[in-house]
Amino acid sequence: MRQIIAAGLGAVLTFSAPALAQDFPTKTIEIVVQNAPGGASDIFARTLARSAEEVFGQPVIVVNRAGGGGAAQMAAVKAAAPDGYTIGVNTLSHFTAMLTNLQGVFAPEDFSWIAQVQQDAHVLFVREDSPYQDFGALVEGQADTPLAVGGYGAVGSIANIATRLVTDSAELSVDWVGYDSSTEAITGLLGGHVQMAVANPGPVLDFARAGRVRILGVLSEERSPAFPDVPTFAEQGFESNAEWQQIRGIYGPAGIPDDIRQILADGLIAATQTEEFQRYQDETAIEGLAYGPAEYAERVEAMMDLAREGLASVGIGN
Repeated sequence: MRQIIAAGLGAVLTFSAPALAQDFPTKTIEIVVQNAPGGASDIFARTLARSAEEVFGQPVIVVNRAGGGGAAQMAAVKAAAPDGYTIGVNTLSHFTAMLTNLQGVFAPEDFSWIAQVQQDAHVLFVREDSPYQDFGALVEGQADTPLAVGGYGAVGSIANIATRLVTDSAELSVDWVGYDSSTEAITGLLGGHVQMAVANPGPVLDFARAGRVRILGVLSEERSPAFPDVPTFAEQGFESNAEWQQIRGIYGPAGIPDDIRQILADGLIAATQTEEFQRYQDETAIEGLAYGPAEYAERVEAMMDLAREGLASVGIGN
């Protein structure tokens, strides 16, 4: 991971020269977000925009285009001029959407892939007064009874798939309860409406610190810095695809020139190294990355394969 960040910072050092050579940007850059104000992607975009203004020397604004399971935002990005002034936030949900509700409407080749700057693991957790002290005990205790699990989104959502990847590896039967946000899922758990919940580390961090919930495991290749004493599911003997993590990247309409994509990526990666952005990542327990256009474009096919595998785990897709 340090090598990835170092590579990104190396690219940042070349930012000013090509930016001057290409005379980009010379006006406001818009970042289009697929959610309403206040969501995780919106907070990410607004924090990034404030930091990016210092780097680019131009206004960077956030435009919310919620609706259609991401369709409104993706349509706006696809239709934009390929000049680098309209870009969007993309997550793993964009890849699953292109294989489900938006299949045939959007495809990876409709877009330019600029940078991936974050990934966010999933954790499974119970109330502090739960009899289960670890995931193995829960699996043993629930062997004959379906477990009610709550998380953000319907069946096929990123959180639902994360849960199923883990519970299937344990041959544990679950009943999924979808909520409109991770915060609502945590409330449902604390209220006794579900027995276990799933979220990214950020939303559950304060509840864990306050002793209200117990984290049972992390779906990641390495332990979460937010919960260093909590083992991964693989460490506990439950092998599941630890690559299934939420991501946050930046993409744009197809046809953005390579040099403009590189300038954007270098500048945005530089923005993620500012004090404000780093503080936001620390507070939300999100891991930073620094993949530029070439690396991110190469990862797109792998992300589509990952999305296809995840959807298959919940019985969706071909």
